Amino acid sequence: MSKRKNQNRNFRSIKVTAPEAASFLNLPERSFYRLVETGIIPKAGEGEYILGDVVEAFWRNQFDSEGLTAARTRLVTAQAELAETELAEQRGELHRASAVIKVWADNVSNAKTRLLAIPVKIAPELVGQDLMTMQNKLKTAINEALKELADYDGRRITSAAASMRE
Repeated sequence: MSKRKNQNRNFRSIKVTAPEAASFLNLPERSFYRLVETGIIPKAGEGEYILGDVVEAFWRNQFDSEGLTAARTRLVTAQAELAETELAEQRGELHRASAVIKVWADNVSNAKTRLLAIPVKIAPELVGQDLMTMQNKLKTAINEALKELADYDGRRITSAAASMRE
């Protein structure tokens, strides 16, 4: 029993070869050598490694550079971007694409309806009129129909976005 305790205490100071260390970490030897070449895994001598240092360096690399620290950084960055986006949306500086599409589709549809109604609405008024009067009345009716497309109303987009969230 005491022999086993001594083995556990000496675990950190055992010198191993690269194949042994790679096997202990359950890595292909090539991956282990890549970690050595990049300076992540320290050498104890020519072809020798201290197992405790190898394990510590490997896991520190896994959690510090690729793992936990990087994940936390990505999470905090994403949360900050989301908060900034929501704030800009509340201020009316930014609109959801789906809300803009809905409002503009409504605008185009309304303009189309108005434009198609012009002949029926205006034709009776044009009977017996001179050419200049006809042109002016048609131009006025067309401009009224197109005005809807030219008017930007951020409140309509904000309202559409709010109704889409509900």
